[in-house]
Amino acid sequence: MRLTRLRQTLFALALVLPGHAMAQAPASPMALEAEADQRALEAAVSALRAGQYRDALSLAENLASRGNPKAAALAGSIYEQNLIDTATPEAAVRWYRRAVTGGNSDAMLGLARLGLARKGGSTPSEALTMLQRAAANGRKEALAPLGDLFLSGAAGPKDRTRAASIYAQAAAFGDADAAYAAGILYADGDPDPMDDPLKAINYLRQAAQAGRADASADYGLMLYQGRGVARDLKGAAQWFKAAAEGGDLDGAFYWALVNAKGEGTPQNLELAVQWARVSKGSSPDADRLLAQLETIAAKPKPATSKP
Repeated sequence: MRLTRLRQTLFALALVLPGHAMAQAPASPMALEAEADQRALEAAVSALRAGQYRDALSLAENLASRGNPKAAALAGSIYEQNLIDTATPEAAVRWYRRAVTGGNSDAMLGLARLGLARKGGSTPSEALTMLQRAAANGRKEALAPLGDLFLSGAAGPKDRTRAASIYAQAAAFGDADAAYAAGILYADGDPDPMDDPLKAINYLRQAAQAGRADASADYGLMLYQGRGVARDLKGAAQWFKAAAEGGDLDGAFYWALVNAKGEGTPQNLELAVQWARVSKGSSPDADRLLAQLETIAAKPKPATSKP
């Protein structure tokens, strides 16, 4: 509203004083300095894209030493990626920490990566803080690794319920891996968090539809068992097939099983044996199924009568 009134005032002055162009105020020293810093940052980025890593680092460090957080984050990234011979994780941590003091979320994520890897003097505890700050700054890519930290307990006590909640947030942004993690936590029988079949099947469906073979197997199993949804043998068989063809051994076992029993798909013992062999060694149930199928296959077939 204030900007609108200012524009109206300027427009009114132009009408009152026709023929007199308004003189443009000279740029302040602060504005000139900001413009010069932006040009220096753009030059550093251009040098980086051109593969001139030392030039890029020199420009970034010079600018970062004057308090520019974006330049400090750029310098940290060059060190983290080992783009120069003298790169060290310690240097990356040092510049990232400088950038973080200026509120740079790229540096928060970079420092978190190093902390998770325990490099350069950073720790999982620092990574936890950085991921929380990055998430608070709207960086959705911080959510899944934040959930991993609460799930593993690498930076403090385990908190599976909080991990599930964070994975759910990441899933809402389309993260299929986080959706799968949330689905498993809500279906694994552990009281932390309490199982919720409806939540579990929804997250597993999201991950399966995104192409995760393991999620396809687990989603198919919930359809097969009727957990969180009405039992759907045909749908289960389709997802077992997708999981098996995607390389998941549990999916191969489930696909062999439904072919052997003719559940949700026409009975096909030959196909069942084929996929049971693929799943061999993945579980005692898979090995038992293979033994049973091979016993059946080894039995002599009755001779057909001739007219």
